[in-house]
Amino acid sequence: MNNIIKKSIYISLLGLFAFFTSCEERQEELTELMTDRVFSATGVEARIVNKTQVVLSWTKNREAESYTLEVFENDSLTFVGTPVMTIEGITNSDIPYTIATGLVGETQYSARIKTISKNEKEDSKWKGIYFKTAAEQILQEVDAATVTSSTAVIKWVAGEIATHAVATNGVNEVRQDVTAQNIAAGEMTIAGLTEDTRYTVRLMKDDKVRGSGSFETMIDLTAAGTIVVATGEDLLTAIQGAPSGARIVINPTNAGDAFLTGGVTIELDKAISIRGYQQSKMPVVHAMFRATGPNASLFVRSVQLNGLSEAVYRDHLVQLTVSDIETGPFIFKDCIITNYNKSILAGASGIVTAVKEFRIENCKVSNILTNSADCIDVRAGVVEKLNLINSTFYNCAPARDFIRLDDASAGFTGKTSVVNVDRCTFSAVSNNSSKRILYIRYGGSTTPLNSTTFNNNVIANTAGYYTNQPATVFTKSKNNYFNAPGFTVNETVNAQVDVAGNYTQLDPGFVDEANGNLTITNQTLLDNAVGANIKW
Repeated sequence: MNNIIKKSIYISLLGLFAFFTSCEERQEELTELMTDRVFSATGVEARIVNKTQVVLSWTKNREAESYTLEVFENDSLTFVGTPVMTIEGITNSDIPYTIATGLVGETQYSARIKTISKNEKEDSKWKGIYFKTAAEQILQEVDAATVTSSTAVIKWVAGEIATHAVATNGVNEVRQDVTAQNIAAGEMTIAGLTEDTRYTVRLMKDDKVRGSGSFETMIDLTAAGTIVVATGEDLLTAIQGAPSGARIVINPTNAGDAFLTGGVTIELDKAISIRGYQQSKMPVVHAMFRATGPNASLFVRSVQLNGLSEAVYRDHLVQLTVSDIETGPFIFKDCIITNYNKSILAGASGIVTAVKEFRIENCKVSNILTNSADCIDVRAGVVEKLNLINSTFYNCAPARDFIRLDDASAGFTGKTSVVNVDRCTFSAVSNNSSKRILYIRYGGSTTPLNSTTFNNNVIANTAGYYTNQPATVFTKSKNNYFNAPGFTVNETVNAQVDVAGNYTQLDPGFVDEANGNLTITNQTLLDNAVGANIKW
């Protein structure tokens, strides 16, 4: 009986061995399976580079003689119609394969790959993948020399196809078709533009953006309300005789031509703008401004304002002189402001004046000496909006407070003071351990009626600090401090320091700080949009 059982077990084991051996042999046969067609591409991937180029990769097939690639536009793996490109003869050594030209930005494409057999087998079936290109940029920066008061020349890579261009100023839009001649030359002139207006321009191929840029049209010197003053002419008389709302345009023969060389005080009781005709040919004006009436407002652009003439300093850039009125705005854009004895905005004790707005934008400010004053110094008035935007300040308030707004809220029911300092660069400002960048007390410490936002700025080379005033209500973010220790650690009673946790302490790499050139060369700060980046 035992022998019978043993034989049965032996026979069973022998059968199992034969079964597994047979399976293994069949498995080996499957791996060597012969087919009539080469396998389709596997592991297909697409990666966009340089906005409108695509790198296609797939697993190399040793049975491939070559590969054929077809690309379809505005497609999602339907492959309907005619491909916009067909590429043959791609070999294994070409993988990954880059399509470097011929694709349009902001467009979805489908690509399919066929493996071409190098033996008797049939070619593979198609294998597809889709991808979308990014918005491209074939438009060149607009040359200001090719812009007039009503036209602008835009240029792109010659031969690149476009259908039309669109220029918009945020209100109105100008559309112009692109001709075959434009495409061959890679340029066109857009006409019908409004003078003294900033435009955004887009070069289009149907509904796709092929490039974008911006430009600003010139002033029309013949426009209504425009008074032109050339080198050698009397600027002061032109300003005094101009009606409210007039635009004074200074058109110098050369950059740096001086006006009001003796230094004058211009009294403002009306709204007026003073413009340099070209940013590249800024005139120099030796003057200060005094607000003497309720309608006083001022817009100055592309002018060098120099308070020093004949060895004498003007005291203020703008001085408030009359109580119980509302003035402003006072706006300075794309200007150089230098050499004032006291302040860039001053309102003494007893001058109960409301200023709608005071703004410094895209300006280079230096040598505001603050003798017996602070740089922005309003004692009995209120500045409803104070905006310092993308500007540099060098040697301003060298040993005084930079912004001083006292609590005069009792005289201005319902009014608040809002301060915004964004992407500015300060060096040698309030350079004294007891002096503050922000000395703002409007509304008082119990119920402050002020708020300050201080973001993306560079503070360098100063012994000063932010503030010690409980009434100063402000937030800060993404600022950089270099050789300015008092802004991150300070033992002064009630001193406010930067605890935002996102500040840096990098060397800005100023081009020429000793001469007031605070152009930043530190690439990290530039990439992070910290500190002023003035383009002119």
